[in-house]
Amino acid sequence: MNKRFLVIMVVILGLVVAGCGSSQQGGAPSANKSDALTKPVDLKFASFSVGGSWYIYAVNMAEIIKPALPAGSKIDVLPYQGGVGNPILVSKGSADLGLSFSTASNWAYKGIVDYESKGKMDNLRSLVGGLNKPHRIGIMVRTDLGIKSLQEIKDKKMKIRLVTVQRGGAGEALARQILEAYGMTYDTIKEMGGSVNHIDLPVAIQQMQDGQADIFIHNVGYKQPDIMEMALRDGIRFLALEPDKAKYLVDKYGHQANLKFEKGEFTGVTADVPAIGYPTGVIATTKMSNEVAYIITKALCENKAKLATVHASLVDFDPATAWTPEKNGFVPLHPGAEKYYKEKGYMK
Repeated sequence: MNKRFLVIMVVILGLVVAGCGSSQQGGAPSANKSDALTKPVDLKFASFSVGGSWYIYAVNMAEIIKPALPAGSKIDVLPYQGGVGNPILVSKGSADLGLSFSTASNWAYKGIVDYESKGKMDNLRSLVGGLNKPHRIGIMVRTDLGIKSLQEIKDKKMKIRLVTVQRGGAGEALARQILEAYGMTYDTIKEMGGSVNHIDLPVAIQQMQDGQADIFIHNVGYKQPDIMEMALRDGIRFLALEPDKAKYLVDKYGHQANLKFEKGEFTGVTADVPAIGYPTGVIATTKMSNEVAYIITKALCENKAKLATVHASLVDFDPATAWTPEKNGFVPLHPGAEKYYKEKGYMK
C-alpha cells in the first residue's frame, strides 16, 4: 500500500515538473522576458507652428504611428517649439518625441552652442533621421564684392557688412560657426572696419537685394522661396566651404557632409556648390520604452510612400540610411529603433 502510494506521488511530481518546464518555453512568459506592449500609451509630439511644414509632418506621422500602437492610444501634436526648442521639450519630458534638426540634437546632446547654459541633454536618443532633403548652410555674398572664399576677407582685411538673423535663431549660430572655421569672429569683422547686424530674415534678404549688406550667412532649404527671390535679381554668389573647413564643422558641430547647392537651383548657381548642413529627424529619450520606440521607427520607415504624399520635402526619405550617425547629428540611437534597423538588415 505504501509502495503504491509512493509510485503515484512520484508520477504526479514528474508531471508537475514537466508541465512547469513546458510553460517556460511555450506557455506563460518567463519573468525575464519583456512584456509585450498591450496597454494604451499617451504621447506628446513636439513640432512647430500650425500650418508650417513641421506641423504638417507631425500631424501626418501621428496618423501613421497611431494604428500600430495598442487600441486607445493617443498622440497629441504640439505646435511648438521648433528647431532649437524641441530637444529641450523632449529632454525634460514635456514631449515624448519631437522633430529636430540633426545639428540641434547634436548641440543639445553635448550641451554646446545654444544649450551651454542648460547643460548636456545626454538622455536624448534618435529614432529616425534624414526625413527630408537637408537644409544647407548658405554663405551668400554680393558678386561685386569680388571674392570666392571667406578666407579672402581675413587675408585682405576687407571692410564688409555681414547680416544674420536675430540672436537665438539657428541661422545666427551657424554664422558664428562659419566664421569660427576661418579663424574669425564678429569682433574680427568690426576690427577691420566692417559691421555685423542681427535682423529679421525678411530684412536681411531685403538688405542683400538693395546692396545695403555684403554677406548673409543662413540655413537654406532646397529652392527656398525667399532665397530664390533674393537671387532672382542676380548679383548674389554662393560660396563653397573648403574641405578642411567643412570637416572641422562636421566634426565639431555634427553637420552632415557632402551636400551641395545644385546647379540651377538658384539664379547665379551655374555649377554645384559644395556645402554642409542638416536634415530633420525624430528624437525621443531614454525614458521611452523599447517597444514604443520600435513601433514608431517601424511605422515611419515602412510607410515611406505615404510620407512622400504628405510634403514634397519628404520624397527623399530613405529608411535604409535613417539610422546613420550623420543623419541623426551623431546622437545615439534608441535601443528600440536600433532593433528595427538591425532586423531589416540596414545596420549590423
